[in-house]
Amino acid sequence: MGLIFWWMPLLLALVCLGVTLFEVRRRRRDRDRRRRLGTPVAHGERLTRLPVYRSLVSRYRLVLVAALVGLIGLGGVAGLLASRVSSVDVVEPPSFKRDIMLCLDVSGSMTEVDSQIVETFGRLAEGLDGERIGLSLFDSSTVTAFPLTDDYDFVRTQLELYRQSFDSAGDEGTRYWSGTDLGSGASLIGDGLASCLLGFDGDGDGDGDGDGESTRPRSIVLATDNYVNGEALVTLPEAGELATERGVRVYAVNPADYSTDAVADEVAAELRTTVESTGGAYYALDDATSVAGIIERIDAREAGLFTGTRRLVVTDDPRGLAIAGLLAAAAALVLLWRVRL
Repeated sequence: MGLIFWWMPLLLALVCLGVTLFEVRRRRRDRDRRRRLGTPVAHGERLTRLPVYRSLVSRYRLVLVAALVGLIGLGGVAGLLASRVSSVDVVEPPSFKRDIMLCLDVSGSMTEVDSQIVETFGRLAEGLDGERIGLSLFDSSTVTAFPLTDDYDFVRTQLELYRQSFDSAGDEGTRYWSGTDLGSGASLIGDGLASCLLGFDGDGDGDGDGDGESTRPRSIVLATDNYVNGEALVTLPEAGELATERGVRVYAVNPADYSTDAVADEVAAELRTTVESTGGAYYALDDATSVAGIIERIDAREAGLFTGTRRLVVTDDPRGLAIAGLLAAAAALVLLWRVRL
């Protein structure tokens, strides 16, 4: 607890001291004057010696003292309220204003996993606030399905269209492979990841100044089995280095991590090493895990990585004093009414 206007009680004490001294001097002058003039009542001492009179005077003085204490307490409470009693805390608020790119390998072996990922992100978008999501699809070439946006109605609509397309092999929704088969080869993972990195703008803080510096945490969810068919312009490790340079964490979801397959082990190890070097994580999709569970873990991990700037927060906390002041005022009024002042 603290006082914002710490000098207010000192000022109040000086005022009270001045008023008290003035009143004491005034009463002393009045008492001296009355002594000189005398009391214009004959045999008043007979009345003041009566037990009933003395009892009434004692009760009267006691009530006056109690009323005075209540008024002093009310004045003290008023002084503290005027001083703005407050609590001081150092807070470190969470900051989840992230940029998330979904980078999906749309080769034939990946469509089922891609469908589950876009479905899960469609549900997650309902609870987002201020975060931006983008979607990029790749095979032999890369297509930006939609750029980073916080228009969640649009995001859910687009993700649902692509989910329908993945589930129906393109018969419904948006044809997911359109524009992804313009190069030579297939599943060019390094090119796909590098292209996804280009989906992050240079003004991710949203202030519109175009200074090229983003304060937003950036991450990529990469769904791929890392089976490359052809010569990529950028290898996966090179794309990982580029992600590290740009401060982007990559989270990989691999549905083809089979420990009994030597080739699968090799490509899975390369994918794991690459994404973990960016500060991200690798997730193998098997019977014991689900895409929804993996995405939720990625979301929880991302949310736990970042907090806002620590700052000192001063909060007015007058509730207790206000209640005490009301009680003191009520008690003083009752007592003053009792003595008919």
